[in-house]
Order: sequence, then structure tokens, then C-alpha cells
Amino acid sequence: MEETGQLQDRLGRFLAARGVRGDVQDITPIVGGFSQITHRFTVSDRNMQHRYVLRCDRPGGAQLTTTDRALEFRVIKALNSVGAPVPKVHWADTNGAELGTPAMISDFVEGPNLLQAARSGHLPMAELADLATGAAAQIHRVDTAGFPAEIGTAGGDWGHYIDTQIQAWRDLAARQAEPMPVLRYLASWLDLHRPEPVPLCLVHGEYSTANLMLDPTGAVSVIDWEFAHIGDPRMDFGWCIQRGGKEPPNVLGDHLDLVCRRYRELTGMSESAMNPATVSYFAILSGWRAFGAVLDGISRFANGESNLLLSAYLVSPWSLACGEWLRITEALESAPRDEHSRAVAASAGERP
Repeated sequence: MEETGQLQDRLGRFLAARGVRGDVQDITPIVGGFSQITHRFTVSDRNMQHRYVLRCDRPGGAQLTTTDRALEFRVIKALNSVGAPVPKVHWADTNGAELGTPAMISDFVEGPNLLQAARSGHLPMAELADLATGAAAQIHRVDTAGFPAEIGTAGGDWGHYIDTQIQAWRDLAARQAEPMPVLRYLASWLDLHRPEPVPLCLVHGEYSTANLMLDPTGAVSVIDWEFAHIGDPRMDFGWCIQRGGKEPPNVLGDHLDLVCRRYRELTGMSESAMNPATVSYFAILSGWRAFGAVLDGISRFANGESNLLLSAYLVSPWSLACGEWLRITEALESAPRDEHSRAVAASAGERP
């Protein structure tokens, strides 16, 4: 993005064209995350002050992932219309003609995210895990009848969905510059150990404690919807525990029995479908999306096709993720059938 003064001018003109009066002030980058660039800013006049978040694409040479701000804006608008736990989105510059890059503007949530709350001791960890589980259940129950067709259709073919996720691992292996047998192994293991099917629904796609904001009332607002799609709801829990293993404390992973029990209470899902073993399966399955971009970036950097230095630093989290995934497979393979849940929960970081 541009210098603060240029961005301030662009924002002022953009908002004025939409009838928003007031001065754009206090533009501040929001740190964290590798996908998009975000700033918070304030619009002030004599009568009011309102804080917003500007979320915009990174410049082409600095992108690890490529997602669509226009689609994300439409998804959040649809979520707002059904009362989902999501900050209100107001405007979008879908092609970047006015703000210099595709972008959208939504309300700023005054409060910490759940990861910050966990690290500060703001609330007990078990209570934070319960809040995250409740927000996930709300999202997964959303009626998506009026949502963008690009995210898929609820109630679709579960087997086909899982097939596409596993194939993504194989496709990732096929396009790497150097052979990576671990990718082919994980794809084969996932294919052989499919869990019990459940109905497909709206999935956040990047559900993590860093994307769950606590507002001043203690309610949760879920941000960053660029990977939203119709899928298996356990993907969100799998993503959250694998992410928590690399951004401790692992709020859900450390309380996985509680999380599974509470989710079953809220949704009516069976214990055979929602348990620590099945969630840990999805901790692996969900990994291709984030770490696929990481591996592709590393390959481009190694081949001289990219100068994004961040790719080199991401070798370390990729190695940690592989270790975690292989521990899960080993735990399942070595534990007696009636001890699978306990073993997999331990491998995912759950406390005894």
C-alpha cells in the first residue's frame, strides 16, 4: 500500500463519494497474518467518531495467497444479512480503481482476539475454548441459500468434497520442484482413514483464535473470510488446532474433549462423527490450503521466480507442521482402536 498520507487522501475521497462525512484520521497498520494488508482508521466529525478496518490485497510480488476481495465482501454481506457473528461490512473497491488495490471496509471490533486473551489470562482457557466452539456452531448452522454461488452448495456430496481436498495434496506434490514423498504419504493416509460423513455447510476456512475477536460485551466476532466455502464443519476445528500448535497456547487443542462434547450439544452431531480423532484427521486435511501456498512460495523462491524473502523463513513452520501431521498418523496407527481418540488428542497437544 501507499504512504499514510496518500492512503488518507484516497480513503477520504472514497468515503465522500459514498456520502460519509468527516475526516479520516489515525490510520494504523494491524500486524499479524501473511495474506492481506489491514489498517484501522477513524472517521471523525463534530457529532460522531467511527472506527473502521480497511482490508486490501498485497502487491502482486508480495502475495503468498491469491483470494478475491469482491467475493469476500459478498460473503460477509450475506453473513450480515442473517445475523451471523461477523463485523458489519460497509463498502468495497472491488477492482482497486479508487483505493489503489482491491479492498473492503468493515467495522473495527474494539477488543482483543482470542489468542491475545489467552496469552494475557483475560479469561480462563476453557471459557475461551467454549466461546470459539459456540461461534463455530453458529457459523455452521447458517442458511446459505442467498450466498454467492462460488462458495458451493450446502448439502452437497461429502465424498466428492473429501476427494477434492485429498487431491489437492497430490496436486501440491506434483508441482514441487523437488520430490516430497511426505505429501504423497499424507494424501494416501487421508484417503485410507476417512471419517464418518456429515452434512456439508458453511466453513470459515481459516478458523483460528487470531481471527476470533472479543467485543466489549464478551461476544465473539469472526473476521477474515477469504477462504470461506461449503465444506465439512470439522475442517474449521482441524485448522484451529493445527494453527494453535504453532501459535500457542493451543486453546482448542488443549481442551479438545470439551470442544467436541460442547459442539455435539450445540449441533446434535454424533460422538462417532465429532471426537478428537476425527478433528485431528481434519488438522491434516486442512493443511494443504495454507502450507500449499507456503511450499509453492518456497519453490518459486528457490527457482529464482520470486524474490519474496518471507518464503525462506516459512521453511521452519512447514517442518513443524509436517512433524505434527506425522505424529497424528503414528498415534492412530499405533493405538488400539478404543484408544484412538486419546492418542490423537495427545498428538494434537491436548493436556491430560
